[in-house]
Amino acid sequence: MQDWYEVRNANNQRTGQEVVLQFLYDNLQSKIWWWSWEFIGKNNSKGEYLSHRAPARASDLALHTEFVEDRSIGRFKVYRLKTEKLPEIKSFLGIN
Repeated sequence: MQDWYEVRNANNQRTGQEVVLQFLYDNLQSKIWWWSWEFIGKNNSKGEYLSHRAPARASDLALHTEFVEDRSIGRFKVYRLKTEKLPEIKSFLGIN
């Protein structure tokens, strides 16, 4: 299986999934569930911008990792960071 989360571009920037995961981690105390459109136009604590592609990256995280959970409400989705996985999330993001 390909490790999709380890793919980097030529400038060694973080992937879109990492940017969204960092945003969810940063806002863990302020909000639990996030609508997919609430990611758009935000910045995380590292100053990385979440573009119009952030909802798709959140969906990727929910599908391919154990870090993010999603639920459907009608035809829309909400996402949350799985707090029971915080040690693994911190390790993945490089937070001590």
